[in-house]
Amino acid sequence: MPDRRAVSSVRLLAARGRARAGLLVSAAAAVAVAVATVCLLPATLARAVAAAGTPAPPGVEPDVVAAQVAEGAAALASAVPALVILVALLAGTAVAQLARLVATAREQETAAIRARGLSGAQGWTADAAEGASIAVAGALMGVVLAAAAAAVTGSGPADVLLQWPWATALAVALVAVFTVALRRGERRRTTARAAGATTGAFVVVVLLAAALVVWQLPQGRGAGFDPIVAVAPAVLLLAGAILALAVFGAGAAAWTGAAAAIPSLEPAYPARQVARRLPVYAVAVLLVVLAVSLTVFASAYSATWRAMTSDSSALRAGADLRVDTSPQSVSPGDVAAAAEVEGVDAAAPALTALLEVGETTAPLVAVPLPAVGPVVAAAGGLVDKAALAAAATVPDAVAAQPLPLGEAARGIRVRALLSGPASLPSVTVFAVFIDDTGAPAAVALDETGLQPATDGTVVLTAEASLPPGTAPWRLLALAAGTGPTFADRTVTVELTQVEALGGSALDAAGEVMLGDGSRDAVVWLADGGVLASGGDAPPLAAVVTTAFAARLGLAEGDAFEFRYDGTGRRGGAVVSAIVSAVPGATSPVAVFAPLENLLVSQLQRGTSIVPPNSVWASGAPSVHEYSAVLGDRPVATAAPGTAAALVGALIPAWWIATAGAAVLALVAAFAIVQTLALARRRELGVLRALGVTPRRQGAMRAAELGGVLGAALLLGVPAGLLASWLVVPGIVRAVTPGVLPLPTGVTLAWPPLLLGLALLLLGLAAIVALAAAGAVRDARTATVGEEAR
Repeated sequence: MPDRRAVSSVRLLAARGRARAGLLVSAAAAVAVAVATVCLLPATLARAVAAAGTPAPPGVEPDVVAAQVAEGAAALASAVPALVILVALLAGTAVAQLARLVATAREQETAAIRARGLSGAQGWTADAAEGASIAVAGALMGVVLAAAAAAVTGSGPADVLLQWPWATALAVALVAVFTVALRRGERRRTTARAAGATTGAFVVVVLLAAALVVWQLPQGRGAGFDPIVAVAPAVLLLAGAILALAVFGAGAAAWTGAAAAIPSLEPAYPARQVARRLPVYAVAVLLVVLAVSLTVFASAYSATWRAMTSDSSALRAGADLRVDTSPQSVSPGDVAAAAEVEGVDAAAPALTALLEVGETTAPLVAVPLPAVGPVVAAAGGLVDKAALAAAATVPDAVAAQPLPLGEAARGIRVRALLSGPASLPSVTVFAVFIDDTGAPAAVALDETGLQPATDGTVVLTAEASLPPGTAPWRLLALAAGTGPTFADRTVTVELTQVEALGGSALDAAGEVMLGDGSRDAVVWLADGGVLASGGDAPPLAAVVTTAFAARLGLAEGDAFEFRYDGTGRRGGAVVSAIVSAVPGATSPVAVFAPLENLLVSQLQRGTSIVPPNSVWASGAPSVHEYSAVLGDRPVATAAPGTAAALVGALIPAWWIATAGAAVLALVAAFAIVQTLALARRRELGVLRALGVTPRRQGAMRAAELGGVLGAALLLGVPAGLLASWLVVPGIVRAVTPGVLPLPTGVTLAWPPLLLGLALLLLGLAAIVALAAAGAVRDARTATVGEEAR
């Protein structure tokens, strides 16, 4: 017996909701996935911040570690909005389309309740209440889902619950999206022209915003909220999806025309069905394209971040391990001790100083040429080792030609003839050695004999043992000095014999006059006789960066004068090569020179050298042991530092966002397909009456959906590649402390990319298979009703 009770508004709306429970459950599931994703993202990053800096790097003070962690945390905080906005965009798109499907399915119901007097305000209230109930149910499910998945991401349920502000804000936003989309869907017949204009304006705004992001992203900052960095991924991915959607629409129209020319039911019928329902299919395509492009984007971010941070760290360090000793210098013994650490393949000294060229200040890096190959890091190909090594072959430039002392040498003995006034001042002889690693050592020789001759001259004999270091040794220079004296007495020092203790005589001869204001001078230098000939000192062959050459207007072969920062030393150099980066330099404006040639250049213009102040090594030793042998100093490595490594937590966060996007796309695609199946049940009976078997109808439905979703899958890949190429390097630089501004490409992390695409493909294939099976099942019982005749 029919229920004759008056139907209240609440009962009416409740009955209306139960009639479309499937779509509303899909909307709640979309909200749940979005809320779970948004809760997991900051929870994962917060857990990474809590664990950062433990254990502390060797030799680094706790307050320094804390400052680095704070810097990394600030960078993460600036990147979180980008992930949340991206998830909100996908969730809003899915929820809006589900709301449109609900409005379409309720077209007759909406007309009926309007006829019963439902006002516009009541309609807004009812739709908002329905959206709120969906959001509340979805948010609760999302929190439970996030708490269950927290263990997989390394966080805990408590970390998830702390993210309630993000979940609340997203749920409120989705309520608004659902309500507005539902009301627009219910009024779409009267506002079709306005909706089309609004959609066109939206596309233009998105494309203009994408251009603005690409333009401004290089100026993005990683400390604090940066709106450009926050919206860059979402805007670029949405722009790419819109372009892919345009390609899909053009392709669908072209395929419909081509398929119509084929005298067969297939493929004309599936193609025509896609063209007829293109607005509905377009949303499914948009969601799938966004999910696929985000997968590609996450893969590109993961691989590019690792490449850029590791290359920047390796370029900044110059080698696998680096210890700076300033203001102390590095001795050959320090390098030898570093080389003996287990796991070290090779060690070498290095000099890092500042040069002044006009008003330009640039770091100078000098490494022994034999160490360029085994010690200097390639930094992912950014360092051109061949160009660095070729600096020693430049003609008419400084060339170091040290004399080998021999494998068994244990020291050096020098005999010099002193001539001058009757009362000769005290003369001290100095030697500059280089060990096998290229480390220099300046040693004062001890006087062992002073024999007067009959002609008034004196024969000075002095010798010294080799300092701790790595044999075999080489002799780079011999110098003499009188020391401070009140009398201005001139003395001539002439080398008569130089021999290696435990070795043979050395071909080192020279003469110098001390006095007249010059109390010390180089007697012999391993420069090929340039100093002995009395000519002008040749320039130092130097490798400069592209930025250095551009700033000073230099080309290969050009010469320039420079000053050592903070000293009165000067020098001249000639550009032997122009490279993109110099190892060990933190500035794009930098200079490299071979250490041996640099020392000779300094001794051609003075009597002292600027000793190396850094120890570089290659290999994989214990960082703590390496630090211990060098005075417990901090160790810079080719791996990212504490702040940069903390930002690496964004990689799993990107994959969490990608997983959430994929699930959202699958939920929305399933709801769209099911709604289309319900709307097309009548045509199944017509096709059956025309002799089309249920199995054939299922095959046509599978071909139709498979073509649409497969095309979306294929279009999403180039859309993601385009967005990645445009903004991924800029985002990495903006949010990662310490990444150098170097030219770099975009690389992909293939295993997670292929796995993500495969899982998405399986999900879409399951949707197609279910839809085809449902079409077969419904076609077996479908009949042609009187209204369809």
